[in-house]
Amino acid sequence: MGSIILKNIFFYKRNWRELLLNTLRVYLSMVPFYYFALSQSNDVGSIRFTLLTLIIAGIISNTVIAANYELYQEIISGKMINFRLADIKIIEYIFAQTLFYFFIYLIQYIIVLIVMSIYGIIHVKLSIYNIVNTVAFIGITILISGGISGILAVLTLKTKRFAYSSIMISVILIFSACYMPYKLLNSYFKGIALLSPFTYIINIFKSVFNAECLIFPLGVMYLILIIQILVLGFILMKILCKYFNEFINNTI
Repeated sequence: MGSIILKNIFFYKRNWRELLLNTLRVYLSMVPFYYFALSQSNDVGSIRFTLLTLIIAGIISNTVIAANYELYQEIISGKMINFRLADIKIIEYIFAQTLFYFFIYLIQYIIVLIVMSIYGIIHVKLSIYNIVNTVAFIGITILISGGISGILAVLTLKTKRFAYSSIMISVILIFSACYMPYKLLNSYFKGIALLSPFTYIINIFKSVFNAECLIFPLGVMYLILIIQILVLGFILMKILCKYFNEFINNTI
């Protein structure tokens, strides 16, 4: 896994302009939504909710999409034989890509959070509790994102198309109470949203900055996320893993 991450690091070291332009794209994508929220209401809470929604959705979706795009690149370039030669498992490859791109996008969006803090849109309080909570939150988010990336990798390998995984993560976020406060959803969509681990991740993130109330107590939500991580791990390791070799053979 470390070699995969190092490969990405060396790539962006040689192509740092690519990373710089992508960072600029992230910032520019926030601007129209800021002015749209401002035009609808001068309420700081409304602006805060809109921008935080874009940030957490951006981190999750960009991470999952990037991980699957890297896999898609291996497919179309005819390099899937390297997985056999180097004894690299698909799950290991996807998780390494998820880990790498998660921190890439996290750093980019942290700068956005700093700008929001400077303008008084959010308020950050440093404490030991908040630091520990942040570390736990990041760790759980990486594991959940890696699990979802792995499941969507099945679509990428099976169809040899990148668009399916990209569409699916957008659909998952729509049904994860991402773009509307959970309390405003009708009962039907609330039930669906509670099945998605991203619902809890998004809700925790927004609640930290007082943009939304917690659905359940924080401890309960972390317990639910841990159970969902175990379920995702079981699906990947016990159910889907045995099919990955077949998928690799079909792409060679």
